[in-house]
Amino acid sequence: MGRWVSIISISLPFLFAGLSCKKPAEPLHSNIDPPVVGSVPFKPLQRQVVRQNHRNFVLLVRMNVLTVRLPIGAVSKSEELWSYLDEESVGVQKSSALAMNGIRIGVGRKGDWNEVYQVLRRHTAQPLKRSVALGPAGRTMPIVFKPKQKSQTIFTYRQDITLFGRDYPPGDYVLMTAASIDYDNPEMIHVSGAFVIRSSQRRMGYVNRGGKYGIVSEPIYYRLGGLGFHISVPKGGFILIGPGEDIERPSSIGHQFLVDNEKAIEFETVVILAPEIFAAPVGGSE
Repeated sequence: MGRWVSIISISLPFLFAGLSCKKPAEPLHSNIDPPVVGSVPFKPLQRQVVRQNHRNFVLLVRMNVLTVRLPIGAVSKSEELWSYLDEESVGVQKSSALAMNGIRIGVGRKGDWNEVYQVLRRHTAQPLKRSVALGPAGRTMPIVFKPKQKSQTIFTYRQDITLFGRDYPPGDYVLMTAASIDYDNPEMIHVSGAFVIRSSQRRMGYVNRGGKYGIVSEPIYYRLGGLGFHISVPKGGFILIGPGEDIERPSSIGHQFLVDNEKAIEFETVVILAPEIFAAPVGGSE
């Protein structure tokens, strides 16, 4: 009996040492402090209060964006990562159309992040890159996937399985997003997204600002039709956008947006969006 006790007492330190090697996940949100715009402090959204009297509040979205570059095939040819995500939240038909174009999108809950992070870390030692987009709820926020791309021919599968191709001018490959609160279910955030090419070419146009007209130079946007999505994200949750199997087709949207080449080696990119909504009373008073 004493021998078994000795073996167990020796083995336990090694067991705990092995468990401690698992690196804790990086936080989804790099800044835990609510934002301050001008001199107006925003506070974490008290959803029940805003639901009852939302016209007295200004809502602000902070979109935390995390990106990581992985060896080709790490995500596009594996189901491990997707097993922690809900792809049905995009809709069955939309999810199928995205997959035919080399893109997969899933929603994860706050409790899923640690497992998702560990899967990503097993494929690369590179840290996640972070950026933050900030803007009023419902306002469009561009998230640049690949800047300054050359002119390309891209073929898009539509939901009716027809294939449409066209030439696009040089520009930035961008995901246009917008987020807002779900007033019927304040624990959820609505996020909409569309894949677009923001042309380097610009055009002149008239705008009305404060009752005064002026001439401005604006980029031309080319929306890649049929692939816009609308997702409800639970409080503390996130959206993961990654490559699907069809990225092998160079003319696919997934390849153009999520695959890059460095020294003749291809990599695929995963993008994580973690939205937060904050509120400030109109006029700065409670």
